[in-house]
Amino acid sequence: MKSGNVYILCIIAGILDVIIYMEYQSRQCVKQQKYNYIRYAVIAAAIITDIACCYDFLCHNRCYMYILLALVMVVMYMKSMDIYEIMSTVSYHISVSAATAIIVRFFLETYSFTRIEKHVSDMNSEMIIIIMTRILFMIVINIYDKYVGISLGRLAGIAVMFISISAVGLIIMLSRLGYAYSETRKSITILIILIMAVFNIIDVFINTIEQNNRYNYELMLLERERETNIKIYDNIRSGQEELRNIRHDIKNRLNSLRTVILQNDNTSAIEYLNNMIGSVDSVKGNIYCNNLLINNILAYKLDNLDDNIELECQADVPEQLDVDMGDMGVIIGNLLDNSIKAVGDIVRGGYIHIVMTESIGRLIIIIENNYIDSKEKKPASYYINHGRGVNNVRRIVKKYGGTYNEKVSADVYQTKVTLDI
Repeated sequence: MKSGNVYILCIIAGILDVIIYMEYQSRQCVKQQKYNYIRYAVIAAAIITDIACCYDFLCHNRCYMYILLALVMVVMYMKSMDIYEIMSTVSYHISVSAATAIIVRFFLETYSFTRIEKHVSDMNSEMIIIIMTRILFMIVINIYDKYVGISLGRLAGIAVMFISISAVGLIIMLSRLGYAYSETRKSITILIILIMAVFNIIDVFINTIEQNNRYNYELMLLERERETNIKIYDNIRSGQEELRNIRHDIKNRLNSLRTVILQNDNTSAIEYLNNMIGSVDSVKGNIYCNNLLINNILAYKLDNLDDNIELECQADVPEQLDVDMGDMGVIIGNLLDNSIKAVGDIVRGGYIHIVMTESIGRLIIIIENNYIDSKEKKPASYYINHGRGVNNVRRIVKKYGGTYNEKVSADVYQTKVTLDI
């Protein structure tokens, strides 16, 4: 006979588990999701599934329901995060929940705090300690996240997912072995606690490496931004100097032109006019838009494109924007770098189309290019740097309350960014 306290504790544990997961994900999410009926239904499904996991483990000592819970939690954040980040956080969260429950029960049974043949009081005691352990564990994780930070890229996320699943699988197998051979229970208890500790130490180590790589990448971005800014300002300075020289040259030519006109020397007058037109045409650099700094960012990235790449750029941007130009450099620079790399693999027929416009207080940036879906394996650094570049763009877009969307077809890749200005 099972007391109503067991059900209440399972409900508390299930709700608490989902709240902890949602609170962590809310800090990691890049895309803001609206809470519509479907989203509320998925959250309710996650809570019900988590309650079922707790009850199934408490009464039947099984962990199969955690697989269903993992699938529901993936669906919860499918549209708000990168799939690799979702899989890593879900697998870690589920693994911690399942492993905590197994270790608490196994420890209490081994040292005779509760009985293997369960009574209501045993299940109540186990569930209370499981809840308290989960709360304590999440407090430690939140403190670590606050002062160190948790942010995993694609490869690190895959590693954490693999380690999480492997650790909880090993803990389950060892606990079953302990039930089969009671004389090994104390040794196995120590072993599964060590596995849990090593599992978390490895995850911390992976996160530390990822943070160091991210820090180095941020330094590289800052250095690239510094070089870009130097190039942009050098272009502005050289352009101003060139305009001063042209103005001085045209002034002298106009004086000469006036003289030959007064002398009715039409041949010399036409020659002077042609020279003046040539001086104006000799001004270097393309003009992409009226915004001086954005124009120079575009010029820096686009003026040296290969001749076999077709470029279309329609940039109708206000001269003044309430957007930090360093942020604009990161957004435009990363998106164009990715497009140029993709088109660079195309021998003939590559193109980049750029549209930048302002509409109802929003800056809209659309960059489209074709690409070759090569099956050739790329080095890990390619995926790491590409992912970090996109994540930096997403971070800045979020800062301005904007949106970031990608459309990928068989051979066309389009990125659309909007920013509130």
